[in-house]
Amino acid sequence: MLERLKKQNITILVSTPYMDEAKLCNRIALVLDGKVLSIDTPENTAKAYPGNLYALKASKIYKLLLDLRNYEHTLSAYSFGEYVHTSFKNNDQNPEEAVKKFLEDNGNQNVEIKKIEPTIEDCFISLLKK
Repeated sequence: MLERLKKQNITILVSTPYMDEAKLCNRIALVLDGKVLSIDTPENTAKAYPGNLYALKASKIYKLLLDLRNYEHTLSAYSFGEYVHTSFKNNDQNPEEAVKKFLEDNGNQNVEIKKIEPTIEDCFISLLKK
């Protein structure tokens, strides 16, 4: 329905917690408790994520999350579906090998780590921390 209205150049205001719907809009405002945190296009909102973002996975996801939160170089770590989305304090370096070694040394098995593009939801979570 949003796509049809958009094609007809009808202006609509949508309030939604679903980021898949929000990314269909021309502009989005991220709001928390009545305070506007950001207003921009969905693309620019996602590009505004500060730094690099990684998706990590392991056999025991909750242990992985706790260990990442205890890793001294972790800036943020939160559950995101079957992954833990994580950013690190030093964005100039590629942390994959050091993080994987730390996690495996702490008993995590089948550790996967990959650099990913942030979503609107990742940006919203980042803004919540400010």
